[in-house]
Amino acid sequence: MKNYITPSFVVFILVVAFILAGCTGKTNQTATTTATTTTTNQSVKTTVILDECSPINNLISSYESGFNSIKTDKVTNQFTNQWRTNTHIIGAACTVTLNKSEQASYQCQTPVKTQTQTIKSHQKLALQLRQCLTTAGWFESQKETASSIYSTFVLDTKTPVITLSTNQEGNGFTTRFEIAPPLGL
Repeated sequence: MKNYITPSFVVFILVVAFILAGCTGKTNQTATTTATTTTTNQSVKTTVILDECSPINNLISSYESGFNSIKTDKVTNQFTNQWRTNTHIIGAACTVTLNKSEQASYQCQTPVKTQTQTIKSHQKLALQLRQCLTTAGWFESQKETASSIYSTFVLDTKTPVITLSTNQEGNGFTTRFEIAPPLGL
């Protein structure tokens, strides 16, 4: 039986060649960093695409204005001043809250069904935070218990604190992301 090159095979080869040509011509800005986890003390070399850090960096920079640029509608609550946001790091229900001292914090919370999904989700976001923040000098503290994982990122006494926590609640789990007032205030 003779092998003939069919028109569909030629089209396939041209499409693959076109895609490969586009991929080799693409230039992404990347930064390489070395991150160390406090629980294992192993260095992990990772590559960060800077665009992945934009949402986190934008949130940190919007802290100074009380997160005004991301606030949407005010939540009706007689006990706190709280707004929904148009920026969501996790889940779809993030808020900005003013405390009694008029200091703003940004928080997101989402339920997670299984322990495996919870751990993977927490580790993925913690890795992204680590990659984006440690290159700028942020210090990470991580604590893990049988029912919770906490990852806290601190730069100095004037910069907001970033906390990622995952806790077992009843039969499920909840992951919470927060940017809160600095420790020095």
